[in-house]
Amino acid sequence: PASLASPRSKGWFQTMDSRALSEEFNSVLEGLALNNLPGQFGLSLEAQERNLATFGLNKMTPPVKPSAVWLLMKQVFGGVFNSLLWFCVTVEVALASFMGADESDLVTPAILATVITMAGALQWWTEQQAESMMCSLQQMQSEESVAVCRKGAVDGIPSEQLLPGDVVLLEAGQRVPADIRVLSTTDTALVDNSALTGEAIAEPRKSDPIPFERGQPAVSLVEANNVLFSGTSVVEGRLAGVVFATGDGTLLGKIAQGVQLARPRSSLEVQIEHFVHMIAITATCTGLLSLVANLLSPQKLSIEKVLLNSSTAFFCFVPEGLMPTVTFSLMISSRQMAKRKVL
Repeated sequence: PASLASPRSKGWFQTMDSRALSEEFNSVLEGLALNNLPGQFGLSLEAQERNLATFGLNKMTPPVKPSAVWLLMKQVFGGVFNSLLWFCVTVEVALASFMGADESDLVTPAILATVITMAGALQWWTEQQAESMMCSLQQMQSEESVAVCRKGAVDGIPSEQLLPGDVVLLEAGQRVPADIRVLSTTDTALVDNSALTGEAIAEPRKSDPIPFERGQPAVSLVEANNVLFSGTSVVEGRLAGVVFATGDGTLLGKIAQGVQLARPRSSLEVQIEHFVHMIAITATCTGLLSLVANLLSPQKLSIEKVLLNSSTAFFCFVPEGLMPTVTFSLMISSRQMAKRKVL
């Protein structure tokens, strides 16, 4: 069938043998086996230059990040909590400045404004620290050395320099640096795909091409047992294969790009947002009830005293330190996970 003649155009790398892969990536792959490496397998110097110009480095495009100043302003003045607190500050400043209240009452809004600013700055700082830590972890992963067959020798190069067509050797304990079509393995080769699929059980890997059924691969690329995906890890055995996708072209890169375009909210974000809305509703209702109660009080209070009591009741229900506390706790958790090599 016509579909059998052009598996490359459809991305059916799991069905391609070493000859078809050699033609696809201008790489010497025919006869490749663990017992005859390095040989003359892999990319030539010209093919390396050509593939580098075509595919670029093996790294994913980072998301566009707003400036640090903008993030700081957003932490200080944005959000439901901060909006409520700044509203309290505005009301108390107005009472002290324009409605004849005691000027000493400016102390309260000044302290409140300081607390809001410091809480926002603390949250901004902890988020910057957490982001910096994650960037450091990613940098460490990109600098990991990978055994590659080039120029008739096996050399260790940074994973960021991998190119489609490179012949890679992986052993137990190593992280898979790119999407790789397995061409040779030991009798037992197991791979941990939990980073992508969530499956805790290691899966075996073989080198045989996937056959066709009715013009289609019998198994999809994601489910194929002759493919290694970037971000997974080798648990047992040794494997040799050819890189067929790097950077944004990997399965992990495509997932990352999809998450950036439409990032789903985590359950923690949903729960915090629900809590914030409940606090906002409670604080608003309390402030309004306090306003009504002060206006209907048998003691004739001045309008300044009424507004001051209402804003105080409103402010008491807003936990201004909640968001920095959550962010700081998450940062501590991520550090502990990084120390235990979970991240």
